[in-house]
Amino acid sequence: MPLTPEQQADVDDWDTFRHTQRMADHWWWRPGWRPDRHYLTWYFVFHDQALTDQVASFQRELADLDYLDPVPIDGLHMTVQGVAFADEMPPDQVTALAKAADEQCADIEPFTLTVGPIAAYPGGTFLRAAPWAPVAELRERLRTAIGTVLGPDQVSNEPARFKPHISVTYCNSTPPAAEVIGRLTELRQRPPISLPVASVDLLELRRDGHTYRWDIRHHIDLTP
Repeated sequence: MPLTPEQQADVDDWDTFRHTQRMADHWWWRPGWRPDRHYLTWYFVFHDQALTDQVASFQRELADLDYLDPVPIDGLHMTVQGVAFADEMPPDQVTALAKAADEQCADIEPFTLTVGPIAAYPGGTFLRAAPWAPVAELRERLRTAIGTVLGPDQVSNEPARFKPHISVTYCNSTPPAAEVIGRLTELRQRPPISLPVASVDLLELRRDGHTYRWDIRHHIDLTP
């Protein structure tokens, strides 16, 4: 049976990572970012017990690698669509975006993702999520809402490589990648879990040391 696009991406990306020489520091300051600047973005925020247990288990297995910062259990998320820096959007635009997103997402129903296996890129480790289609559909609705408020040419491409995933750890330096490759080769054998998705949030995101924290600016429940 042929692989699904999601499975093929996992195979291809894992093969690429297995040939990576060194990890990379996830925490470099990207263009426009600084310690006192916040970013508006759409996330799925997760509090599911099965996901919490799965992530905590992987983090325990990697805990002795001090160059990997664990994502706080109360900070588990999936990036869906970036918007803009918070200081670039006055309150009335944020309100208009929330209203437009409500309208765009009104007929999207909750869905379930399969989460796993664990994988990696130079900047950290993460859990794959599939299928991509329901996430991509929701993302397109949110992009339409952003374009309605800010203009089509102001819709961010963040995340640039859209492959739905949930981060487990972020790398804080540039050690050789061989140890992570070895650990994950075994950990990738663990079975995936099911994860319900029933809401999406507009967050005001900030960096707090080696952690992402946020305030929720708008919440949308996906209703059957």
